[in-house]
Amino acid sequence: MPLTRRAVEYFVVATAAFGLACYVWIYSHTPYSPIRSDGYSYYVYLPSWFIYRDLTLENLARDWYGGAYPPFTAIRRLSSTGRWLNPHPIGVAVLTSPFFVAADLLSRWSNMPRDGFSTYYHHGAGLAALAYLAAGLAALRRLLSRHFSDDVVLATLVCVTWGTNVFHYGVFDGTFSHVYSFCLVCVWLLAIDEWWTRPALTRSLALGAVAGLIVLVRHADVIYLVLLPAYGVASMRDLAARPGELWDRRLPLAASALAAATVVAPQLLLYRRITAAWLVSPYTEVAGFTLQSPHWFGVLFSTQKGLFFWSPLLLMAVLGAIVGGGWSRRFVAAGAAIFAAQTAFAATWSDWQFGASYGHRAFTDGVGLAGVFIAAAFDWMQPRLPAIRRTIGGAVALLVALSVVQMLQYWTGNLPQADTTWAQYRESFLRFR
Repeated sequence: MPLTRRAVEYFVVATAAFGLACYVWIYSHTPYSPIRSDGYSYYVYLPSWFIYRDLTLENLARDWYGGAYPPFTAIRRLSSTGRWLNPHPIGVAVLTSPFFVAADLLSRWSNMPRDGFSTYYHHGAGLAALAYLAAGLAALRRLLSRHFSDDVVLATLVCVTWGTNVFHYGVFDGTFSHVYSFCLVCVWLLAIDEWWTRPALTRSLALGAVAGLIVLVRHADVIYLVLLPAYGVASMRDLAARPGELWDRRLPLAASALAAATVVAPQLLLYRRITAAWLVSPYTEVAGFTLQSPHWFGVLFSTQKGLFFWSPLLLMAVLGAIVGGGWSRRFVAAGAAIFAAQTAFAATWSDWQFGASYGHRAFTDGVGLAGVFIAAAFDWMQPRLPAIRRTIGGAVALLVALSVVQMLQYWTGNLPQADTTWAQYRESFLRFR
């Protein structure tokens, strides 16, 4: 078996093993615990459901905090109904639930406190993220391997994993939603590619379930659903033909819609119980949009959280969307629309940096889609002059190394968690105190 083929096949396993080693180092050498910050609000449903037998979050608040959640959770009691509204939806908790059950069984077996927050629960939640990171990379590898050479697939997987903040959210900030969304978007891309080839009933139901989970994990990621109807639309002719093609597949689409609605229904029922409304904006009174003063440059290029400043390798995706040919063109129109929508959302959000994070986490969910265009860029490079390939390949290797070093700096507190100035960046560049 050629070395590159072997590297592609074992990439996910090797990444998971290295991720586990990093996880052990992080939580034995830093003061952090896996369940923290936003991760707490995503996770808190699980102990409330399984241990306190309570859908309202009331019993846990009373038992742990004397009746009111701490401000950092952003869980607030509504004056209209008197019930607790969590700004974060239930999707991460649903996906993490098997790991929670395993942690609960281990806690029973070892006589550890069955309170939802003792050692096994923390690490069950943390290691769940690593599992979903591996699953997302496996789905992306399968998708890319259908359309690109082993060399291109391997280079793309390295860039996606180490040249962005995806690995960080699978290991360090694993209880946040982003690695789960990354995984689901990768699976969504794979499912779309298969569904447009043959829209069998089982595929249609699976497609709908994945779509529902994408929305359930992070409501704003509904924008990724446009990938289904826009798949393959690369010209005005394609656009004109698409309504008829979708109509021909109306029954599989109906099955997908039913599956998606079934997955999302528990969240809607929960909102109805808490707020007396089916559709709500859970961030109301917590955060909102500042349409009058968008931070376009800050979101994309600044030292604060600029997407291309902290993950410059994503410029390869821009290149691939422009010069790539063949299969990758099927995602260009939808990908451009999604990127524009995500940028507008982040730039006009009241906390446009999205709090503490390595890089800009608003874009982490869609890195799998960027991977398609990164692969297209590498594929475009292959027949070029060796000097061009070596130059770009060397630049890519340096940018991957820079991303890894800066991730380690963030883990060890050598980079600010937010509001990084140019002076601070220069002072800390490649330095460990």
